[in-house]
Amino acid sequence: MFTRMKKLLPAVVLCMCTHTVQAGELDIKKDYPVTRLSNNVYVIYGPNEEVSKQNQAFRNNPAIVTTSKGVVVIDPGSSVYTGEMVVKKVKTITKEPVVAVFNSHGHGDHWLGNDGIRRHFPNAVIYGHESMIEGIESGDGEMWIKAINKRSEGAIEGTKVVVPNEAVKDGDRIKIGNITFRVYGVGKAHSDGDIMLEIIEEKVFLSGDVLRVKNLGPFMASFSGNLKAMDMAEMLNVKVYVPGHGASGDKVIIDNYREFITTLKSEVKKYYEEGLSDYEMKPKVIQALGKFKSWSGFDENIGRLINLAFLEVESEAF
Repeated sequence: MFTRMKKLLPAVVLCMCTHTVQAGELDIKKDYPVTRLSNNVYVIYGPNEEVSKQNQAFRNNPAIVTTSKGVVVIDPGSSVYTGEMVVKKVKTITKEPVVAVFNSHGHGDHWLGNDGIRRHFPNAVIYGHESMIEGIESGDGEMWIKAINKRSEGAIEGTKVVVPNEAVKDGDRIKIGNITFRVYGVGKAHSDGDIMLEIIEEKVFLSGDVLRVKNLGPFMASFSGNLKAMDMAEMLNVKVYVPGHGASGDKVIIDNYREFITTLKSEVKKYYEEGLSDYEMKPKVIQALGKFKSWSGFDENIGRLINLAFLEVESEAF
């Protein structure tokens, strides 16, 4: 099936048992349409907002790619229920099975849906960055379940940790049927182990949370690394960029998110050099970021983002 297959890492599936709630009790209630981006690439756009009970913790952009050897899913969402929703959408497109899944990074709102995919397609290969795999095996998976369950008031109850069983790295080309997936492993950017995917024949690029559109959220790695990854993505010959959150678009979405990050970091650096603490500079930085205040998650996350930028500027000063 695959023209490039490394020796599989041991699959770590903590549980494949039945839900602890009644079947269908927590099914995703809203009907999210499937948007076709190219001949073989489709996206389900999640709500561009924070995790909540109302959105049942679904907020990212799962992608579906049809190939001559089966279906590939990228980032199946935050729970077993989002994973099952993706499966239902796949079945409206094709009768072919899901043969592979890619996880862009280790934040649970993107990959906990592996559980829903695996319950229907137990032989599907799940790809992820080595750092992501190590983090989940060290307990990050259960941490994400608890955190998202708390924020969503139990909306992902019954979700189990299903870890990627195939590590990928920068430069890997994975051919599945007639479609080539080129992996860009950018290391520390939005997270400690991001991958981005170029779907070569379709001229579509999936960035994970390295790109976000009118959406801010937890940031756990490197602003400098994120900017470097965006510069790399901008050089590619693709037509459509699919961000981790928000609407797809052309290179303009790179420009907009780059402007946010560069403004944030440069303002923090300026006030750091003036001797201000992150708390003292916060109002001034927020004022400089005025054009971004309408972005989803701004109020909830800007304090933490300023703190992280402060720590990064401080570390770069030594």
